Order: sequence, then structure tokens, then C-alpha cells
Amino acid sequence: MAIAALLVGLCAAAPARADSAPSLIVLPSPASGPSLSYFKLSVERGRLARAGTIGLRNPTDQSLRVVLDPVAGETIDTLGSTYGVAGSAGAGSARWVRLGQRAITLAPRATAVIPVSVRVPPTATPGDYLAGIAVEQLGQRARSSRRGGVAVASVVRYAIGIETSLPGPRQPLIAFTGARLEHQPSGLAFHLDARNPGNVILQNVTGEAVITRGSRVVARAALGPGTFVTGTSIAYPVLATREHPSEGTVYRVRAYLRYAGGVARLDTLVRFGHAAALGQQLYGGPAAGTASAVPGWLVALVGVLAAAGLAFAARLLLRGRSGAGRSPVRTIESALEAARLSGEPMGLISVSVLPTAGAAPELARILRSRMRQADRICRLDAHRFLVVAPDTDPQTTEVLAADLRRHAQRGDGAGAAVEIEVQATTGQASAAEALERIRTATQPAHAPAPSD
Repeated sequence: MAIAALLVGLCAAAPARADSAPSLIVLPSPASGPSLSYFKLSVERGRLARAGTIGLRNPTDQSLRVVLDPVAGETIDTLGSTYGVAGSAGAGSARWVRLGQRAITLAPRATAVIPVSVRVPPTATPGDYLAGIAVEQLGQRARSSRRGGVAVASVVRYAIGIETSLPGPRQPLIAFTGARLEHQPSGLAFHLDARNPGNVILQNVTGEAVITRGSRVVARAALGPGTFVTGTSIAYPVLATREHPSEGTVYRVRAYLRYAGGVARLDTLVRFGHAAALGQQLYGGPAAGTASAVPGWLVALVGVLAAAGLAFAARLLLRGRSGAGRSPVRTIESALEAARLSGEPMGLISVSVLPTAGAAPELARILRSRMRQADRICRLDAHRFLVVAPDTDPQTTEVLAADLRRHAQRGDGAGAAVEIEVQATTGQASAAEALERIRTATQPAHAPAPSD
């Protein structure tokens, strides 16, 4: 289920209320200072400070189950503050957030007030830090819309920001760490890697990137304006969709980011390597070169074997073996545990094909062709699959789901009968609970009962 997050980290907004699927009303109230829709406070190291309260109101005639989770503050790749998924509080200032309750059941027409405080450890260093509190009503009935034969369902999650300032010297800083390129389905994409290693949340960051091949300008793009959160990294994308280079082509990447306190600059060369060339070839571009040390007949044989292996994997997927035969509970449980240990988020995407469509073979082929190496596919029943994407933030999960929707729509009749949804995860829910919620939300009419 696509997460519609109300992002109020660094800007004022009206009290959060959902007008679609959820009925919950969320009202943040800072303990001091101006009336904002997020919390902003200054705290001494080693101290506990009261941030304010979060009011929850149930205007319906039914009980509502609500969960609250501290989440990490992050930066979108194209600049802008956002928040991680529930369970992303393993690093940064999100660990400092204290909630009076993490889960609550609101009776019909009832209200509740959840205290929010911040405890800063004595070892914390001066600076400005961003975290958030995710608030989600469980059991939402997702609202669906159909566009181009693809159904999109969504639920609502609120994210209330907490900006914590620790007194001491400030060092605003942005540093480029390099550039790289890859061939995506839409064409050639350059990624400008940058980081905010300083201790200031930088706003109104602007810049420009120019990519050249010899004397020819391949791409020129404005960067920002936007916000760069303390201690986070980005990979700013610059597209050059009309480029179809041969393997070994070298590009020059120059860019700058201007912020209050300085300018970060990048001037480097990137090479269109073999992996990118193979990706381009896959989508109808020029043939990739072959390494001189590897005989051509061996490359051809490997290609034949790889194609046969993919076809065999797709057959196993439909028979409930291989990747699709994994226990969904064990797969989600393993991914959740890895996410907790690494502090990195994970994504879940459900894929459903209507029982009468007869498009499962085509759907399996599409899934296998679009998945990354680390992704795992589980079969929920004869008509539904679950994609588990480790180390994947919500924005990237949405991109993966959108990519699947596009290719399902282009498939041989599969797109018209397929529903592809990003599923929300919470740090409080177990793997079994998460799976049960996904199964309930994606249960197709007249589908066989799912089995583990």
C-alpha cells in the first residue's frame, strides 16, 4: 500500500487529518514556542526535555487501533526532508525520542493525549538533528483507483517532525563523494553522491550539474532548491535519456551545491562500464562489448544457460518452489531482523493477479526480470506474491512498485488484471502480524485461502 506521508519536518502545516481512507485526526501540540505542526526544541546534553503532546481523536462510531513509532529524519535524493519507515529509529536522534504510549485503542468518539519528550545522551555532539514520529491507524481499508488498467491502493501515515538543537559551535558543510552512472529502463542516469557531514540542517540548498562527452553537453540540470538533513547522504539523479553510448565511453561530471556557509564542488570522470552496457543492451540498445580474455563462445554459452536458468526459475515460481516457495513469515522475519541490526529500512510490495485473468505466467516473468539481486519473492497463494526489498527506503520502494506497474501494463494482457501495492511496515508488528495484514488487504474475490 502506497504510503501517503504528511511531511511536516521543517515547515508549518495545518493539523493533520486524513480525508480518504483513515478516520483518525492527529493534532501535534508543542510544549513551548509558536504553535507549529512539528516539535522544535533546544536541549542540553544529558538532559530530558518535554517536546509536547500528540492529540489523537476518533470521530467515528468504531474503535480505532493506532501505533506510534520514532523514525529517522532523512533527505530525499532530490533534496528535501522526509522520514524513514517505522522501525528506522536505530540510528541518529530518533533514538532520543520518548513516547508516553506506542500503541493505543481509541474508543468511539474518544480522544487521547500522548506525551512526547527527548532524552539527549551525554555523549551527543552540538548540532541540529531531525527525527520524526510516525502515526498510523491500523486496519485501514485502502482506497483504490485505476489508471491505465493498473489499480493503485493507498493508506495514510502521518509523520510529525522533531527538530532538536544542541548548543555549541555550528559547522555547515556539504561534500560531494563521487559520481556514478547506470542504465535504467528510462535511459542513462547519472548519480551525484553527496553527504552532509556537518552539524546543521541546511535549507535552501541550490546548485547545478553539467555532464559532457568531449565538447558536447549531454545533460544540464538545476539541483534543488531543497533541504539537506544533518548526517544524511543523497544520490542526486540526472537523466540523459537520449544517450546510447558504447561500452567504455567516458563522461565528465561537474556540479556544485551552494548552501549557507559554503559551496560544494564536483569535477570527476565516469566511465560507461560493462554492467551498464549490458543493461542498455537488455532494453534494445547497442550490443555490449566482451572482455578479450573470455572467448566469445563461452560468453554465448553463459547467456544461453542464464536464459534457461531464468525460465526454470519462473516455472518454479509458479509451482510454489524456489523463491516463491519461501515461507513468507520466515522471509519477512529475516528481513525485519536484518533491518533492525543494520538500521536500514526495508520495503514490501504485494502483487495480485485476478483469479480469472490467467496471467500468472506473464506476471512471474515480469517479476523475475525486474527484481534486484537482493530482493526476495514469496508466494502467498496461486494469485498473489510478495516482494521483500531489503535496505530500501519508502521512496525507492515506490519507484520499484511503479516500475513493476509499468511493465505489467505493457505485458501480454497481464497489466489489466494486476494490482501492485506498496505495503506499510511497522517496527511493532511481528512478521506474522505484518503478513496477516497484507493478506487481508490484498485478498482477491473468490481466491483460494492462502497458506504458509
